[in-house]
Amino acid sequence: MFELLGLDKVKYLGRKLDKKMFYDNGDLSKEDKKIFIDYIDRIEMSYVLNSSTINIAPFVNDEYYYEAIVYLKVKLKQKDKIDKISKIINNNIPNPLVIIYEFDKQYSISTAIKRLSKTEKNKTVVEESNTTNWLNISSLSENDKKFIDSISLSKIPYTNLFDFYKTINDKIYLFNMSDKIGEYEDISDKKTLEENKQISEKIEKLEVELKKTLSKLKRESQFYKKMELNVKAVEINKKIEKLKGKLKI
Repeated sequence: MFELLGLDKVKYLGRKLDKKMFYDNGDLSKEDKKIFIDYIDRIEMSYVLNSSTINIAPFVNDEYYYEAIVYLKVKLKQKDKIDKISKIINNNIPNPLVIIYEFDKQYSISTAIKRLSKTEKNKTVVEESNTTNWLNISSLSENDKKFIDSISLSKIPYTNLFDFYKTINDKIYLFNMSDKIGEYEDISDKKTLEENKQISEKIEKLEVELKKTLSKLKRESQFYKKMELNVKAVEINKKIEKLKGKLKI
């Protein structure tokens, strides 16, 4: 997976992170510790991207501290719980992380946009996180291949580390939405990428609303209320289709 992401051009670290580090320094519950023991085989710091390794400027202001992006590889014993594991790891490592989960030749990629905490020094808060479905390297679809290529080092803007990381995060989001909005297409223009993500977020909210409406319709017994819910569902569908038409490639 790292080679497909173009990371073979960067110095490989391969530094094991002891799970004990999380137990001793992190605020882990008994449940969190059990997840680490039962589900994680190994955590490795594989690559660090900064101004020295890929000649890209840091991004630091009152809200964000992006001086280095760390690529972690997490080898799993079991395939489940990656959202929970991501939350634990991100809460205990302040750096922006690209986490590559590995299980039986399948991979999942996870990111989390973090800002500086306003209440705790040297702490960060996750604003948004995205994780791909499992990708089987031996049987990638064309959609999968386009996505992986789109987040390789050669396809990400080198404006600064925040833009670099946010682009990966946004592309993961759009890739996850591709089953709802259509085939995944790589977008190199920053403004178009952000606009498509905003439109896709609106579509996602409407999809949730539509699902709730259809669920109510299924349970409703009164004819006139069924009619109202049918009309509402049609209107929501129209809004979704209209938004899809605004997506730019």
